[in-house]
Amino acid sequence: MKRMFCKCGQEIFFDNLYCAACGRDLAYDPTIGTMWSGEVRSDSRFYPHTTNGTKLPSFKICNHRYSVVNCNWLISPEDEGSCQCVSCRTTRTIPDLSLPKNPKRWRILERAKRQLMYTLLDLKLVDPQGAPGHNVLRFDFLEDQRSNPNVALEHVLTGHSNGLITLNVAEADEGFLHVMKEQMGERYRTLLGHFRHEVAHYFWHEIIEQEGLLEAFREVFGDERADYDESLKAYYEKGSVSHWKSRYITPYASSHPHEDWAETWAHYLHMVDTLETAVSYSLSVYEPRRNDFDDWFSEWKRVSQVMNALNRSMGLADPYPFILSPVVQGKLRFIDEVVDAHFYRQSLEENARENQTSRQHSLDGI
Repeated sequence: MKRMFCKCGQEIFFDNLYCAACGRDLAYDPTIGTMWSGEVRSDSRFYPHTTNGTKLPSFKICNHRYSVVNCNWLISPEDEGSCQCVSCRTTRTIPDLSLPKNPKRWRILERAKRQLMYTLLDLKLVDPQGAPGHNVLRFDFLEDQRSNPNVALEHVLTGHSNGLITLNVAEADEGFLHVMKEQMGERYRTLLGHFRHEVAHYFWHEIIEQEGLLEAFREVFGDERADYDESLKAYYEKGSVSHWKSRYITPYASSHPHEDWAETWAHYLHMVDTLETAVSYSLSVYEPRRNDFDDWFSEWKRVSQVMNALNRSMGLADPYPFILSPVVQGKLRFIDEVVDAHFYRQSLEENARENQTSRQHSLDGI
């Protein structure tokens, strides 16, 4: 996450709706990854203020800015027909807001999803317009009888299917997360981490399968054609393999190649976001855009050690309690190469579209 400042010089944060120092309205522009300070007017549009007085176009605000979600994102000019931003409109199903706890839960879920989308957009992993021939990423936030006895579902199964990710609304409760963490024997469990894990299954289909990388994937993670249900059944009955620390990032990653991919992918996104934050706050001098995985990974090890030491100084648990073996490092390298290659292809396609638009405008002017 980049460090952000208001026009007045006050430091601001990713979810702020207004500046606490000068009172200016704040809004995040996902198209260019920038937080603007300015003014929301009665026409439901945001008018940015610039430091040099340059007049910028106004933007349509997300319809959820003044709902319980408190979304501060803007809608890109290409999407003016939509009333929601690129993050909010990925939500297909929301919880029953007539129940007292659910408005807060929904707000927490959307906040975590915006942070997820921040990274996915920055890496060009999602197309705001929805690429032809691909499943659009969508989310269902559902309840089960553990948190709402009046719903039909006894148990919400978190998962992914054809671009649709289902999450239990109760994941927004700290108490529920703690209970699940203890029950699953996990060392780390957060709502954002869960989002990052689940979208990995979506990107496995969209990148690994669609872009012809199955054989390369199998060489690194194993054969995903192994029976998934039987593999997970064996994992829950017998536990992880005895040597999991030498080959997997977590015990759960050892259950099946799909889960190995998802766990490793989630950690990769943890690293990308955290290292960007470290650079923004001068805890690291390493450039976020890098071509050398080994240098990037070495910097991650250094920064994660600093994070752990800072937490211990406060009497808190390590935020990153993982030891990454050479095999796991190889899996992270594979994901890094896949993401970089996809980023490059998307950049070329964007440039081609921009050139085509420019040529069309030139022809229209003849």
